[in-house]
Amino acid sequence: MARPKGDAAVTEARKLQILQAAFEVFSSRGFRGGSLAQVAELVQISEAGILHHFKSKSALLIAVLEYRDQITQEVAHITEQMQGVEFVNGWFDLIDFNVSHPGIVELYCIVSAEATADDHPAHEFFKNRYEYVIRLSAAAMQDLANRGYLLKNLDPTDVARSLIALSDGLQVQWLLDRKWDMLEEHKNFFRATLSKSGIKAVKL
Repeated sequence: MARPKGDAAVTEARKLQILQAAFEVFSSRGFRGGSLAQVAELVQISEAGILHHFKSKSALLIAVLEYRDQITQEVAHITEQMQGVEFVNGWFDLIDFNVSHPGIVELYCIVSAEATADDHPAHEFFKNRYEYVIRLSAAAMQDLANRGYLLKNLDPTDVARSLIALSDGLQVQWLLDRKWDMLEEHKNFFRATLSKSGIKAVKL
């Protein structure tokens, strides 16, 4: 017998509650420091109730990371098909959003650092994510180069890797001291790597 639509809606709502609670726990305590008991307490259900929706703590973590990426994608709308200028402006939109939602930054910084260990459940997730983001960023930088918007002495893939490294590092520094402007520091990166026509196109 098919499940009634009302039941399906309740199930999805409960899963979202669990994801949001796990987001809060993992962003403040990491995967290793956070527990299903802490998530269960926030949602006011049992640990067995959580495992009914997510097979394990590891599966819940991956779902939370995917949920985080979904949120940020809805803000930046960054795709592999977009032009370089659109990518840069989408990146700025993403940084601006992150500054207003520090939990997103906390989750990424804490769990990505943990996930450098081979046995961490998010190890492959972050390896694949970095490969994707580098590929996407390099394609955008290549488009900028093709249009004459990137300084001629710069390699697009090197610029992409430098952007990602800069962004990751700035996020950690910002979590330690939130008084300075993280978005402006990202804009400074592009002021240093774009040609005059590129700076004009991006409207820096």
